[in-house]
Amino acid sequence: MDFNIENFWSKVDQSDDCWNWTAALNPGGYGRLRARDNGKRVMLLAHRLSYELHFGEIPPGMQIDHACHNKACVKPSHLRAATNKQNGENQAGAHADSKSGIRGVSWHKRAGKWAAYVRHQNKTIYLGLFASIQEAGEAARLKRLELFTFNDADRVTA
Repeated sequence: MDFNIENFWSKVDQSDDCWNWTAALNPGGYGRLRARDNGKRVMLLAHRLSYELHFGEIPPGMQIDHACHNKACVKPSHLRAATNKQNGENQAGAHADSKSGIRGVSWHKRAGKWAAYVRHQNKTIYLGLFASIQEAGEAARLKRLELFTFNDADRVTA
């Protein structure tokens, strides 16, 4: 693989806790760069390259998870190898299309209450109906703590 290591680090802003990639981002928000592999142009993801520069080859079948939840971050201490399941568990907050703004909580119109649920191994686990959004959110958080291994955000006590 041919790329210029000095050129790589010149595109990294190390002024904050996260080391942000300042060059091109892909549509998902991850840093990207071009390199040559046996004379052929290839596109690389900056966080994966940073991981490999510091820790070696990414194990087969593994992804690189941003423990900091910042897709543009390339700081080695914020990156870790993870399975697809683990990477999906380590989310910060609700999905972008969430109406409640709380992960695992939605409004149940017919019941007039908040419903809590957790997605685990491609199944939705329904946790019940709750009078308050806070109760539903806590029920979902506790279930994720029981089922998930890589959910750092849930392990922080409120």
